[in-house]
Amino acid sequence: MTDEDYVRRIEAQRDQERAWLRGPDSVLAAVARHEIPVGTTVRFGPDDRADVPLVGIDRAVVVMATSDGFEIDGQPSGPRTVEAGRYRLRLSHQNYPAAVVLDAESPRRHDAVEVRWYPVDPRLRLRARLEPDRARRTLGSTSSGDRSAERVGWVRLDIAAVEVRLSVARLLEPGVPEEHMEIYFRDRTTGGDSYVVGRYVAVEREAEDVVVDFNLAYNPACALSPYYNCPIPPAENHLTVPIRAGEMTPLVRSDRPHG
Repeated sequence: MTDEDYVRRIEAQRDQERAWLRGPDSVLAAVARHEIPVGTTVRFGPDDRADVPLVGIDRAVVVMATSDGFEIDGQPSGPRTVEAGRYRLRLSHQNYPAAVVLDAESPRRHDAVEVRWYPVDPRLRLRARLEPDRARRTLGSTSSGDRSAERVGWVRLDIAAVEVRLSVARLLEPGVPEEHMEIYFRDRTTGGDSYVVGRYVAVEREAEDVVVDFNLAYNPACALSPYYNCPIPPAENHLTVPIRAGEMTPLVRSDRPHG
């Protein structure tokens, strides 16, 4: 693939992200978060008999959190989104189970919110060898206690002629594929051009190597909503170099809270 083709592909993905942001399942549609401790049940419904009444929901939905997922109306399920008329219930486990309520009629979908990215830089799609170094660990999170994770290993990357070493992690939570790996990081742009908590980037295997494409670095959902629970980058991934690639801090022109 030529650099021109690569840039076009990334720009097309960004156009899709802009369109998604205005849709009924985007973070802007989130209107509430309800914790569901393991072993407890919450009934979402259209009337006062429900634990969580939702005007306009088209049916009752009973959710119980289990140690390895959920039961939805008595049926076992992994984390997923349940559609119920104008509402969607996004069930996330994270070992701190919760349901985020998305409302297709949320006025925030029409707020003056602009998602932004640095210009695409093909040089920041980096190939490396994963140095295995497995160890159980925890990661801080924005709306819960520490979350269980595994350090898979380390990658050494050359960024602006500076070698950096980053830990690669996998969350040990129901619904997270075993092969899924990410780098949670902060850099010199954090809190300025890029989101104050930090950013995430997936690590993809490619033959014997891995690829870390910082043009695909993205903000956690809590950059635009207070109703999500997002991992906090660990200290070893606080970089002193700037990574001017991937998603920037969104521009939010609204009086409503957004996290």
